[in-house]
Amino acid sequence: MRGEAGPILKEMDTLWSAFCNCRAHFPCVGDEAVGQTAIRTAPWYLQQGFDVWLCFPKPLTKKNVSDFNAIGHWLNQNFIVRLCALLEARHVLSDEEKIDQDLQEWERIDIIRRLRNLFAHSSGHYKRQCAKHRKLLEKMNENLRLSLSTESTTEFPLGISDVLNPLFEGCKEYVKAWAQEAPSSTQAGKPGREMVPKG
Repeated sequence: MRGEAGPILKEMDTLWSAFCNCRAHFPCVGDEAVGQTAIRTAPWYLQQGFDVWLCFPKPLTKKNVSDFNAIGHWLNQNFIVRLCALLEARHVLSDEEKIDQDLQEWERIDIIRRLRNLFAHSSGHYKRQCAKHRKLLEKMNENLRLSLSTESTTEFPLGISDVLNPLFEGCKEYVKAWAQEAPSSTQAGKPGREMVPKG
């Protein structure tokens, strides 16, 4: 065994709670908010216990709504970067510790890692001309039951309820299974074991 999963899961839950609190203050806002001076956070955050009202000195414009949503998307990208940093600090992910395909939910932690690499080392925008981007979006469609076009999409999907929450829960399941395994140095030669390289 590598050790107890509990401390890692606790850190992950703390990160998730802080992220949801931030997003409750920057929820996804629709066009119906144009002209309003006060809006309530989205129902999903209310269900998580974050009841937030947002008040503005002037009625919101379409540009305000667009800018507001861009901040939310940026926060979503940053959550993925922070989550991977935590997993690397705990040695769940590293150059030496490859993703183990024998473990539960390995595909979701692989999606998180690939998204992190894009957000941390590029503009983060989806580019349909890029084979890696198309492959990743196809993987997200299949794993998360999405139906986004690889031709017309301009941003990677990062909805909190349909993408980030299931990815986060998948990472937690992987950590639980990972903690029960023997260290990778003793598992490298295990018959049938496949490892997903970084990248």
